[in-house]
Amino acid sequence: MNGFDRRSVLQGIGGLGSLALLGKHAVEEVDAEETATAVPEEARSVEAGLELFATKWAAGGPIITATRFGRFLTNQTYNVHVVQPETDDDTDGEADPARSYTLTLGTAGATATPGVTPTAHAELTMDEGDWEAVLYGDYTGLAPILAGDTYPNKDDANTLVGLVLVMYVLAHVPHPDADPRFTAETLEGFFQRGGVPECEGEPASFATVNRVQNDPEGEVRERAFGTNDAPDLTREFAEWVAALSYDRLGEEQVQLAKEQLKNMLGCMVAGGATEPGRTFCDSTVGFSEGPATVVGFDSASPHEAAMANSYLCQVLEWEDWTNLAHSGAAIIPAALAAAEAASTEGQPVSGKELITAIVAGNEVLARTSQFMTDLTNTGQALPLHQVQTPLVAGKLLGLDAGQLQDAVGTAATQPQLTSIPAWTADAKGMVTADPTGTGVRAALFARDGLSGRRDLLENPLGYCYRVSDVRSPRDMWPAVDDLATDGTPVDQWGFRREQYFNKRYPCDGFTMTAIQAMLNVRGQLVEEGIDPTDPSNVESVRVHMNLPMASTATMFNEADDAVLDRVLDEDQPDWTYISLLFGGRYPLAAALLHGELTDRQYERDAIADDRIRDLWFKFDEAPDLGVGVLGAQVSVTTSDGGPFRSAVGVDDTAAGDDATYESFVQCITRDVNGRGRDDIQTYTPDVKFHETARRLPEGKRDTILSHVDTLEERPVTALTALL
Repeated sequence: MNGFDRRSVLQGIGGLGSLALLGKHAVEEVDAEETATAVPEEARSVEAGLELFATKWAAGGPIITATRFGRFLTNQTYNVHVVQPETDDDTDGEADPARSYTLTLGTAGATATPGVTPTAHAELTMDEGDWEAVLYGDYTGLAPILAGDTYPNKDDANTLVGLVLVMYVLAHVPHPDADPRFTAETLEGFFQRGGVPECEGEPASFATVNRVQNDPEGEVRERAFGTNDAPDLTREFAEWVAALSYDRLGEEQVQLAKEQLKNMLGCMVAGGATEPGRTFCDSTVGFSEGPATVVGFDSASPHEAAMANSYLCQVLEWEDWTNLAHSGAAIIPAALAAAEAASTEGQPVSGKELITAIVAGNEVLARTSQFMTDLTNTGQALPLHQVQTPLVAGKLLGLDAGQLQDAVGTAATQPQLTSIPAWTADAKGMVTADPTGTGVRAALFARDGLSGRRDLLENPLGYCYRVSDVRSPRDMWPAVDDLATDGTPVDQWGFRREQYFNKRYPCDGFTMTAIQAMLNVRGQLVEEGIDPTDPSNVESVRVHMNLPMASTATMFNEADDAVLDRVLDEDQPDWTYISLLFGGRYPLAAALLHGELTDRQYERDAIADDRIRDLWFKFDEAPDLGVGVLGAQVSVTTSDGGPFRSAVGVDDTAAGDDATYESFVQCITRDVNGRGRDDIQTYTPDVKFHETARRLPEGKRDTILSHVDTLEERPVTALTALL
């Protein structure tokens, strides 16, 4: 934000002071009386949990109101239904009925009253045990939804997902265990450091504040009169992509495109060594013959090769993202397949043309992701690939602007949304594979004369409105308002260093900083002569999670180790190592034991290691507003002392008046893509490629990297011939 101090606004919002005082009071209480705030399991109840949540909302609600997701929660009324076993607690000889409550969330407070109202905005039904677990912070509210234990309808999904996530977060204010200091430090860190960090490149959290700051007149006008004015999104993207040439690219964009190409080629090699990768590609290359390379396998038709290579990028969660959405796993496979297809039918596609198409795809993705993100569609679930992949493929196939519109209109005719529960199975790779194959195929159709609706992205019954909860057509304007077709560079690239992030570890992107923090702590243990491979040396592990990590870390495991049994059970083939990529405890425990997190830690023997279970219930995870969007802190207490602590993405300065946040960019480049704080350069794209593609001979790896570095001087087929 320019000219606007977000920290000051947050500190001034009513209700924040009471949260800060709550944390301070908890410390004073434990220091004075050594009392505990733990809520024993036998003392829990849904009613008490709802009352506690309502109390916390009175303090925390104003923060949530200002976020980009506040509109899904504030001034909403819910009918909350509790499914319980048939009991006769009142001993009247008849089974007690299920309990229902009306929960109202206002800007100034919240209430929970018995009964239901016919005017509720949404209905949410969960088992008694799930309600208690969410309200008291055992696991995220996504867990019972993804487990099929509650069924919100599509219209209610964003509101209800937001509700149960906020319940889980506020359950840790204070943290319901025997150590109130833990929560107190969390709260004091949040407020003493100035609230949510203002970090360069950080995804904007406070949408309401940002919208008013960026366009105060437009925001007031829309609030007063509404708007029905949308940009010609499909046409403007198509015209800009068609006009983009290599000489209009910035040096940074060229370098990032090469880095992304290296990253994705390495991920394809690693993915091809997995069992699901081999199964998928062996099947795909049998569908048809064609000119396009499936990395590590035979060739196939362009759209099927793009689909297969995209699957390989995704199957280990080792790829990358641009701004708010995963990018390379769709863009690079689409570009390579289309370039090979075009090269067999005419003049070989040059490296400059490939780089230009890669940049174009990332730019379109970065811009569309900003207005298509909502609570159920974010990160990997952002359904953007049917927008950028037909543009990428179409540009390399030589389509003009009208044909590019046709390609987008064809690809987006049948919108593809991901089903998040599918992410436990081999099919998870389809999250990018399906739309990537569709995008390349649509470009081929458009080349041959098939038309598509040329305003499909922005149409109110079109693609963007079908797959996401777009608040207003005015949200679309920033995506195209500085895209010019006259040779003028864009004012500010969306595809730039501070918004392109390459995963160092195969895991959920929001877990990366926690993994790095764990490895830093492991180094401290080794220096002290403590064996980190022996779980008996560890008494407890505490993880301060950023909020996105908190929403995913227990969504497939409900904080217990049954997920390990499922993954290892041959009779449950729909539960694979892929479900562990999104857990908090498994990758952190594996990193502590092995001193690394690579594809090796997701092999069956590593998952079956009894030491993982020995560590599992020593973990204590809690959301922490004080670590920002991507930060984390890990503390390990051992039998010989501690805690041994590392914070990544957050300055190590103790909380206080002089404490500051590291920038969002430094968090990624230094703490995640660099190994700790002393060696920034150890984790370059070349280093990652050698790790992910280690199954190739070293000489071949060096040759591939050299070809990418000098891509402008070569045809694309010179590179694909090596794959």
